Amino acid sequence: MKNSLFILLLILCHSLHSQNPVWDSWDPDVIRSLHNASGIEYLTEEEQKVVLFMNMARHDGPLFASTFLDAYVGENQVENSSYLRSLYKDLKKTSGLVPLQVEGDLTSVSQGHADLSGKTGHVGHKNFDKRFAPLRGNPYTAWAENCSYGYKDAVEIVITLLIDEGVKGVGHRRNILNKEFNSVGVAIYPHKTYKTNCVIDFGKMKRSDLNQVPY
Repeated sequence: MKNSLFILLLILCHSLHSQNPVWDSWDPDVIRSLHNASGIEYLTEEEQKVVLFMNMARHDGPLFASTFLDAYVGENQVENSSYLRSLYKDLKKTSGLVPLQVEGDLTSVSQGHADLSGKTGHVGHKNFDKRFAPLRGNPYTAWAENCSYGYKDAVEIVITLLIDEGVKGVGHRRNILNKEFNSVGVAIYPHKTYKTNCVIDFGKMKRSDLNQVPY
């Protein structure tokens, strides 16, 4: 069991120390079920891991808080702010949300925005309505977007968006933990100003497997 967890650690999360015990509390079968982006050719390994970490937080918020969030806070000496405290409270109440499934159309939207933002140095959700117009109603009935700047590792991207320090209403966190969303697209591209930007696009699609929560 420990050997398999160690291998998963090396493959899935090189941004944390390989001896970090955070993986010991996670069932490898659960991790594999939540790592549904694995092997998708149009996603990089880091983009695949963004989906994995979001799914882990959605699947078992209390465990994610006591493992990856605790580790990140300790390693980076994150300030014990009201945003961090509220995240712990929100994760404590989060469990069993359906895992986000990668969709090609959402990925295309995220790639286009990440690429253009990176080349121009733009920050934000420019032309959001226009970019999502072709997907409205068919196949998505709801959609949202998160943008991250300056972070290249999946665990950093996901946790900083979950903390959402200084963002009134913690909209990025709400998107990741939104029980209505079941589809996602992720793109990590170079950025002219911040070196790296990550765009995550969420969607609510009618899916036959919507109520099938793994393990």
